[in-house]
Amino acid sequence: MKFLFILSMLCSLFSSGEAISVVALKQRNVPILKEALANVSNPESRQYGHYWTQEEIDCFVVPSEEKIDDLLVELEWCGMNCEQKSAALVCDTFNADCVYDFGNLIDFVENMDEYDKHSLPMSAGDSSGYVAREVMAKLYNVTYSSVQHGASVCAVEYQNAGGFSQADLEQQQQLNDQQEKPISHIVGTNQGVMLETQLDVQMMSQVADGVDVWFWGGKQWLYSFAVNFLNASKLPDVLSMSWGWSSRQQCSIGTCTGNMTSSKYIQRVNIEYLKMGLRGVTVTVSSGDAGAPGRTNEGCLLRQPQARAVNPAFPGSSPYITSVGATYIVPGNRTASWSSPLCRQYGCVWGMEERTCNYNETGWTAGGGFAIYNETRPSWQHEMVEKYLASGAKMPKHFQRNGRGYPDVAAVGHNCPVVSGGQIMAVDGTSCSSPVFAALIALLNDYQVSRGKPKLGFVNPVLYKMAATFNDITVGNNWCTEMQCCNSSFGYEAAKGWDPVTGLGTPNFGKMVEWLDANTERLVCE
Repeated sequence: MKFLFILSMLCSLFSSGEAISVVALKQRNVPILKEALANVSNPESRQYGHYWTQEEIDCFVVPSEEKIDDLLVELEWCGMNCEQKSAALVCDTFNADCVYDFGNLIDFVENMDEYDKHSLPMSAGDSSGYVAREVMAKLYNVTYSSVQHGASVCAVEYQNAGGFSQADLEQQQQLNDQQEKPISHIVGTNQGVMLETQLDVQMMSQVADGVDVWFWGGKQWLYSFAVNFLNASKLPDVLSMSWGWSSRQQCSIGTCTGNMTSSKYIQRVNIEYLKMGLRGVTVTVSSGDAGAPGRTNEGCLLRQPQARAVNPAFPGSSPYITSVGATYIVPGNRTASWSSPLCRQYGCVWGMEERTCNYNETGWTAGGGFAIYNETRPSWQHEMVEKYLASGAKMPKHFQRNGRGYPDVAAVGHNCPVVSGGQIMAVDGTSCSSPVFAALIALLNDYQVSRGKPKLGFVNPVLYKMAATFNDITVGNNWCTEMQCCNSSFGYEAAKGWDPVTGLGTPNFGKMVEWLDANTERLVCE
């Protein structure tokens, strides 16, 4: 998983067509959006799959036109030239003294001129064999493996820290006996080849043959990206993010000025993710690669000025995204007969048992835990989380027991095959598992469309209803990091059913399709 920190030099973004700052305007009627999302994402509701347009959302939340016009004039007097995008203003500069004279209209400003990128290297795989397309098809019982109705999935890279090679993607497709499908939707800047971006787009392509893979890059961080995304003329069906940082330290990524705090930032970004779900977009996010302690507490310290024993990551702990943990395959005793060039030439792992990625086995630990700064735990997971809390499993003494539990699901994150510079290599991380699960959702979307049914959109309520279709992983813990193992004061133990180690478990695609056949209806316009 990609994480960031550290301060950078100022740079002018307007010269490259990007804004310097994004002003978050105070919104109205947010409870209406929450109720609407609950309806469009619940297959038992008559509104299921009747997604909203951005114009319909704006009608409820955007402040009055008169107030915005007055604000634009005042900001222009301060030297800030701004353009309205829904409930936000994108501006060519930032004047803190001016902006915070309007606290009655503004939540905060995301100031991008002091952001920096710091992409930590991925953990390397081992010699047990690659987890290629052929492996995942067997492991996850993928019964509908090729896109036939234009399903799409998008990899997001932040702070100008990402890029991919079309030639490497083509080689990966050839090695997996797939159709050639280059990336034609590129939004923002393809900054040149980055291993983690290569991982994102290639794992999506491997899982869903023929899927329309998007790449979205740029200077933004979470809020400013969400504003640009929601105001785009066309959206992908599924969005996968492999980025994040400690919830408590969102302000360390950029500059928190005025009344902005990490808590306020997270609460507003969550509303933007809610809007994505209401638009019918599925968002998957990596749960993290440093266990429940997180990268702000790799040293397993109980008392730190800026970190605690457990540190939930954001956006991996958002209640409006699907959080994805990671597993590895335990090699089986027999040799498989492979058909793809990748597996025949380079070797693939055979086995049907998965365990959570943990420092003792893979050299890093998949993240999970309980979110902070949420109002209440989401209803769609409440019963299963309560069962976990009463299970007797080992867990820390202090954590947000009423918070949203994450991850929701898990998928392979070890020995993921990536072609980079014409060479194949094994790459690890929840940066692999999130795009894998995102591509599975893209396949499910394509399947639903083939039957006249709605795409899955905000899929969490459905996932928890179909919990029995998942492969439950009941052994393991996440109290290790990327550097060492702590003790049970720093994390959680797996248990039967949902747990904050691997969530509901790993998918059985065929059973998921059967559940959707039995429990979702054709979309009828009203």
